[in-house]
Amino acid sequence: MAGNCSWEAHATNRNKVCPGASEAPELYGRGFLTIEPITALPPPAVMNYITLLLCLGGLVGNGLVLWFFGFSIKRTPFSVYFLHLASADGAYLFSKAVFSLLNAGGFLGSFADYVRGVCRVLGLCAFVAGVSLLPAISTERCASVVFPAWYWRRRPQRLSAVVCALLWLLSLLVTAVHNYFCAFLSGEASSAGACKHTDIFLGILLFLVFCPLMVLPCLALVLHVECRGRRRQRSAKLNHVVLAMVSVFLVSSIYLGIDWFLFWVFRIPAPFPEYVTDLCICINSSAKPIVYFLAGRDKSQRLWEPLRVVFQRALRDGAESAEAGGSTPNTVTMEMQSPTGNAS
Repeated sequence: MAGNCSWEAHATNRNKVCPGASEAPELYGRGFLTIEPITALPPPAVMNYITLLLCLGGLVGNGLVLWFFGFSIKRTPFSVYFLHLASADGAYLFSKAVFSLLNAGGFLGSFADYVRGVCRVLGLCAFVAGVSLLPAISTERCASVVFPAWYWRRRPQRLSAVVCALLWLLSLLVTAVHNYFCAFLSGEASSAGACKHTDIFLGILLFLVFCPLMVLPCLALVLHVECRGRRRQRSAKLNHVVLAMVSVFLVSSIYLGIDWFLFWVFRIPAPFPEYVTDLCICINSSAKPIVYFLAGRDKSQRLWEPLRVVFQRALRDGAESAEAGGSTPNTVTMEMQSPTGNAS
């Protein structure tokens, strides 16, 4: 790899570095989501503007989700999950928007570098939190369909809030440990091995633990619904929302997973530029409000509907409650009421 070059994206002089074969591992061992790809040219300036516009649009969408799910829609277990998921996506998009704005404006100096470092830490924490919430959502949705009697009668009422709090603590802990070894101790020679092991652990946690935990419940959900052939379950909007969110994440994070797998397993430098993987993650964080809107939109109704009604319909989950022995569900029951009457 001696003939390849890397651009120092955050250096004040933007010097071009051409590492030798022995120097490449150190260049790529700077930490998860901070690995600078080898490329012949610096990132195109237009990518900063594209990322910035995408992040701003995603911030608006996630802001609407936070408003409606937090204040306008009756609180349900899945609305709690989506509320925290929108918070994680909004935090990540905000960090990337600030990062792209600094790069697009050409802001240099120690303060700009400090802000970039804070944005990287915030973005990593929000990314880990968002990824960890998807397995919880898919697992609980699978349990509500496969075991409806237990879910509607014996499920702890505050399970969603407790799970979200634990996942946020996990993301904070993982980010703190990673930042300590890969950033705070970056100047010490002994920290290289610790940063490497921390990076490997973080990649295993995201791609080999969280991804199977979100995919397997979705497969079980699809098999259960299709094999039982229940139309009411197939028409549940929430099934489509969960499957779409997991699918969008898997498609958008495949480039980051390939980069991590090739480097740490085969010691092959990241084949995709950093701005490509960042753009894909921004698409994943910005797409969830669109998923809620498309799933909750009723084609038989008028063209324009209040967003509150659309988002509320996206969480519609009445099929499983009817299977729990005909009893009235507990606080997880959703009453789909529109301003003019019952929503169909």
